[in-house]
Amino acid sequence: MHKAAQAYLSTQVHTTSKGELLIMLYDAAIKFMKQAKVKINEKDYAAKGILISKAIEVISELTASLNKEKGGELAENLSRLYIYCNTRLLQANLKMDTEKLDEVIRIIDGIASAYREIIPTQEAQAAVPLQTTATASSGTTNVNRSFVNDAGYGMPKAHNMPAPNAMRLKKAANAYGGGA
Repeated sequence: MHKAAQAYLSTQVHTTSKGELLIMLYDAAIKFMKQAKVKINEKDYAAKGILISKAIEVISELTASLNKEKGGELAENLSRLYIYCNTRLLQANLKMDTEKLDEVIRIIDGIASAYREIIPTQEAQAAVPLQTTATASSGTTNVNRSFVNDAGYGMPKAHNMPAPNAMRLKKAANAYGGGA
């Protein structure tokens, strides 16, 4: 049964777009933190520690996936924010502090909400024939740390979008290695 679950997960990850994988990581971190809050209230401290460790691992993966060269200031700011979140999670783990968990949940949920607005637009435009590179329109990826670091992330070119939205989309995509 375990091998079947791994095969399913592997298939899901291989057929999911990069943007959807990013959202899945945010959602997983939030889920682990919410479950850890429940475990704190139930006084199941071992399970709480495991769940907070999983959230820390997910946020660490988000940090490692940032492309600071292309993402510039936004990637640097996200990196610092992720480090802050992991520090708060470590404190929450040590002090059984659900308020610190709530703080990190709010931060990660805020970032996830922003990407939920950006990613569908970006992926829809990546599928438009104006983008001719194969990687920009493929919509699939391999499972590794570079899933958001490669240049073919599929962000629309700024001249294909209305001016105010274009810069925000480009900066957000560049944080994870995309862009024009």
